[in-house]
Amino acid sequence: MKHLYVRKFSHVENFKRVLFINFLFFSLITTAQNYPQATQVNDIPYETYQPPTGAKPGYLEPFTNEFGNNLIRISDAEVFGTTDHNLRHHYSLDQPWNSDNTLIKLAGYPAAILDAETYEFLFWAGIPSSATWSYSNPILMYGTAGNRFVSYDVTTNNRQTIRTFSEYSKIEYGGSKGNMSIDDKYVGLVGRNGNDRTLIVYNVEDDVIVATRFIGNVAFAWFAISQSGQYAVSCYLEDGPADDEGMKVFNIDLTNRRHLDDYTKHGDLGIDSNGQDVYVTFGDPVTRGNDYYMKMIRLSDGNQTPMFHYTSDYGVWNGHVSCRNTSRPGWAYVTEGCCQTVGRKEVFAIKLDGSDMIERYAFHHTNENTGYGHQAHSVPNNDGSKVMFASNWSDRFTEAHPPAFVVEAPATLSVEGNEMSASNDIKVYPNPSKDGLVNIKLNGNIAVKSIQLYDMLGRTIREEAMSSNEKSLNLSSLPQGVYLLTFQTEKNGSITKRIVLN
Repeated sequence: MKHLYVRKFSHVENFKRVLFINFLFFSLITTAQNYPQATQVNDIPYETYQPPTGAKPGYLEPFTNEFGNNLIRISDAEVFGTTDHNLRHHYSLDQPWNSDNTLIKLAGYPAAILDAETYEFLFWAGIPSSATWSYSNPILMYGTAGNRFVSYDVTTNNRQTIRTFSEYSKIEYGGSKGNMSIDDKYVGLVGRNGNDRTLIVYNVEDDVIVATRFIGNVAFAWFAISQSGQYAVSCYLEDGPADDEGMKVFNIDLTNRRHLDDYTKHGDLGIDSNGQDVYVTFGDPVTRGNDYYMKMIRLSDGNQTPMFHYTSDYGVWNGHVSCRNTSRPGWAYVTEGCCQTVGRKEVFAIKLDGSDMIERYAFHHTNENTGYGHQAHSVPNNDGSKVMFASNWSDRFTEAHPPAFVVEAPATLSVEGNEMSASNDIKVYPNPSKDGLVNIKLNGNIAVKSIQLYDMLGRTIREEAMSSNEKSLNLSSLPQGVYLLTFQTEKNGSITKRIVLN
């Protein structure tokens, strides 16, 4: 079955596309964003955490936080008319931002949909169970309904059944912690018949069940696909090396099963600085004994890289990890949520190269002892320039679930240069384009010399001068799919935007 905005590729072409995404496409996009200054962990003069003072933050009233970053509360019980979990986002492994960072999905059924630029409430959406955004189509989500895998159009509120798994009474999207490969091709599902479970790798693009593996009635946590689509990873509830303990990794066809780790702490599947699929998590008794408080494990061979080497005191001990910054590989975003250690209640990013370089974003200030729904669960947007977390702000919000906040570094802290903040001054529309006609409009003071259009394999399709503030491109001769439009500025910077033709 072929569906919206998905272009067919052979196995070899798809592998090349993944490599290009990891090494070229993502690096182009990140040059247009701002991030806090990176600092080596042992060079940070950590101080004892202090709870906030004063009144709770106002709704949609931005302010500067302790790290000099911009912070804003984006949900409100009175405005939304609810005290339930749709005041906050779902979880650290569930990307709230859509593929072009124009919409935000919060938790709940229905879910609140927000404007990702102004953070204003737009409408309620009747999303399917475990719904996650498509990586290529900004108005599409994927999820489950009974034993069906479905797509959901957020603009029409319509669901479409992609496949019915009639062999099972119900299917789960990875145990509510699943994610697809970043080309929207492979998804990990769990088929259920009573208490028995079967792992399923499903090729969404070709409507093919790649492989299944019956695991029976076991204490099971989750099942997910790596970002590149080369591996599938399963996690049991119990720690240990046994067949039904710890974490296992497979090739995408569920062959070559091997033990990945004894420990099952919170973590996420990401891409390291060398373009390799990794699992990023907190440290274990061995690493902590050597003063390393985080680690990443390479999926291809199980090689472990210890991280967060802190020798003066205890480092971060537990919390949540998110690698949903799929357009910024080489970093993981961490929420400290456990113990009286350095990094207490911090939200930070750590570089995935063993250098122990981190970027500090915020204190989340939530009292997680209030209940699971009050845990921060920070998660970055696609390019990692913004981070969302939930917080009761040291018990100042008393609803059943706390509101969501977004933090980002101001342009003055950018290590890539202030000109790169001009990404918002370039408007590309309509996107997606249904007839292949794409308009470009420059706002503000940005000056663009030329534009280049690339496909997802990195091949240059077109290059043209930009002689005015407005330009139209006729791309109707190109196949449906996702393309990259790169703008070369007068000061030799580059800003890349993703466009979709359908």
